[in-house]
Amino acid sequence: LEKSGLITMVGKVNMDRLCPDFLKEDCEKSAEDTEEWIKRSLSFERTYPIITPRFLPSCTDELLEKLGKIRENYSVPVQSHLSENLSEIELVKELAPYSRFYGDAYEHFSLFGGNHKNVMAHCVHSTDDELELIARNGVFIAHCPQSNINVSSGIAPVRKYIEKNLNLGLGSDIAGGFSLSMFRAVSDAIQVSKLRWRLVDQGLKALNFTEAFYMATKGGGKFFGKTGSFEEGYEADILVLDDSNIRSARPFPVSERLERIIYLSGSEAVVSKYVKGTKLF
Repeated sequence: LEKSGLITMVGKVNMDRLCPDFLKEDCEKSAEDTEEWIKRSLSFERTYPIITPRFLPSCTDELLEKLGKIRENYSVPVQSHLSENLSEIELVKELAPYSRFYGDAYEHFSLFGGNHKNVMAHCVHSTDDELELIARNGVFIAHCPQSNINVSSGIAPVRKYIEKNLNLGLGSDIAGGFSLSMFRAVSDAIQVSKLRWRLVDQGLKALNFTEAFYMATKGGGKFFGKTGSFEEGYEADILVLDDSNIRSARPFPVSERLERIIYLSGSEAVVSKYVKGTKLF
C-alpha cells in the first residue's frame, strides 16, 4: 500500500470470541499485535494505523478495554460495525448489559469518537439515542448499501442522517459487498433509498445523485482531512474520466455526463488517478 501511492488507514482486525477456532485470537496476543502494528506503521508516510475491533460481539470486554487504552496511548482513530442487523443488536444487549444501546457499549471502552476520529459501518437500525451520541461524539457513518443487501440487514435511513447533519460517507464492506467501486456504491445507495421510500417510509425521500456523489467524495473524505473536493486548500485527489464510449444523441452538461458515467461505465471510465498530487497511473 505504501508503494502504491495511495493514502490509507489500515487496522489489525481483533477477534477473540464468537468466531471459528481457526480465526479466534488470544486476547493478550491480539492486543500486543495491534500495538506492534501501530509502532511499525510509524515508519510509513502514507499508510496510517486504525484500531479495528471486528465488531463488539466478536471481542471480549477484556480485549475492548485493552484496545481502548492502546487508542488513548497512541491517539489513533477507530473503525468497526454498528447496528447492522436486528439479531446482532439483540446479541449486544446480552453481551453488554451495562450499555444503554450498541454505540454506548463502544463508548464504555473509549472507542466511540469524542476525542478521536471514529467511523462505524452500516448503522441500519440505529435508535434516536444512538444517533444523538453519534452526533455528539462526531462519529462518521459509512453507509454500505451493497453489503446491507447481501447480508439482508435492511436499508439504512440515510435521509434521516442527512437531516440530522451527521458525518456520512459510503463504504463497500468487502466481503459483505462484492465491489470496491465507489461508483457502484453511489448507484446502489440511490437505488436502495428509492426502495426504502416506496416500501418502508415515504416520509423520507430517496437520495438524489448529487447527495450520493457527495457522500462518496467530500462526505467520506472528511474523515481523512481536506479531501474529496476541488475547493482551494483541499488535497489534489483527482480521477480523470473518459465518457467517449457512451453513445449520445445530444450534448449533456458535465453533471449529467458524470451521472451517466457512474451508471453506464463505472470504474472502466477512469483513465488516470492522482492522490495528493501524485499521479498513480
